Amino acid sequence: HEEIDKITASGVLGRSRTYGRLLEYLVKCSLDGRTPKELEIAVEVFGKGGDFDPNQDSLVRVYMHNLRHKLEQYGAQRADSTGYRLTIPRGEYRLVVQGDEVGQGPGAVAPEIPAEPTGFRRPSAWIIAVLGMLALNFAAYVTLDRDTELTPAQRLAASPVWANMFDDDIPLLLVVGDYYIFAELDEIGNVRRMVRDFGINSAKDLDDLFMFAPDLAEKYYDLGLTYLPQASAPALTDLLRVVYTSSKPVRVTPMSDFSAADLKNNHVIYVGYISALDTLNEFVFAASGLSVGDTYDELTDEATGEIFTSGAGMLRYDQRNYRDYGLFSTFPGPSGNQVMIIAGTRDAGVMHVAQALADLSDVEVLEQRVGVSAAGEPQAFEALYEVTGLDRMNLDAMLVYAAPLDYRGIWRGELLQ
Repeated sequence: HEEIDKITASGVLGRSRTYGRLLEYLVKCSLDGRTPKELEIAVEVFGKGGDFDPNQDSLVRVYMHNLRHKLEQYGAQRADSTGYRLTIPRGEYRLVVQGDEVGQGPGAVAPEIPAEPTGFRRPSAWIIAVLGMLALNFAAYVTLDRDTELTPAQRLAASPVWANMFDDDIPLLLVVGDYYIFAELDEIGNVRRMVRDFGINSAKDLDDLFMFAPDLAEKYYDLGLTYLPQASAPALTDLLRVVYTSSKPVRVTPMSDFSAADLKNNHVIYVGYISALDTLNEFVFAASGLSVGDTYDELTDEATGEIFTSGAGMLRYDQRNYRDYGLFSTFPGPSGNQVMIIAGTRDAGVMHVAQALADLSDVEVLEQRVGVSAAGEPQAFEALYEVTGLDRMNLDAMLVYAAPLDYRGIWRGELLQ
């Protein structure tokens, strides 16, 4: 009980009360001398009904996997040494108390060795060795089989880059970068053409324009239309594989409907062009080491002066391949939530960042490059990928820039000029 109090006070369990409930439940089962079944945990900890099907829902396995990782993290980072360590054996649903590294915690008692019964003949050494190898192979097989129940997407959800999105009770909001378009009318009121203006991203923006320039009300007309870049669908397909490993409610909204309340009350995952960031743009680049150009096809490394320019919008008639750029940024939001940006100068950039964030090996490379903090701690860094594109598809990419973000002044306005 003392060890549990220390674990809880350390903050390693994150902001979600669910891990605390799960740990307390496992403690109770341990003190009662029983190992709960997956269905029991689903019902008694997560409030699932009796019709819960472990074969169709991995909720319990994912939370047990994450809790095991959190206990290992606590054991590795704690400064004091009580000699005791709480662990969850792989592939099992029980809590185990271990001694320190040499196996002799305070008050540790050597296990009694029962006397051999009368007439018992000790098996020969080779039989013991064979039985031991069979037991080890069987244990390895069972452990491997149970561990493979976690899909790559579920392991991604437990990684430092993603964990803050799922490690609490804050809902998830997927924001898709759409483009608001309006009509330009001719002299008799017919639609002449459709207009996209970076400074007008919603019907409200158009109304505000009319307030300052009333004569434009006869020239422009709101048709209630927006459009999405081609990259939106494949990017969302990749990301939702990770997002749907959680039982959290998930809502999807276009950027044209995104509000300040949304930004404050949700974990936010933005997917789309850099040019469609709109409300988020000033926050994404407030603490960034990159600056965005007027056409949104250029990014500049402020420290070195290097300019990264997408060629997707400047193709010759006989050219199909080009260079594009994808931006990933993540930082704490204004109320303890997390903001994650999956963006690009054009389609190829967006698609590659989404694929990279949904690939375990790519995420591990990113974590090593940036030196991310442990899961459960605030994540704040950015990365830029140079992407080889062909016909609006991403073929290959390399990480050309990565840096931590000093996010502390973003929401206080200190970094906003």
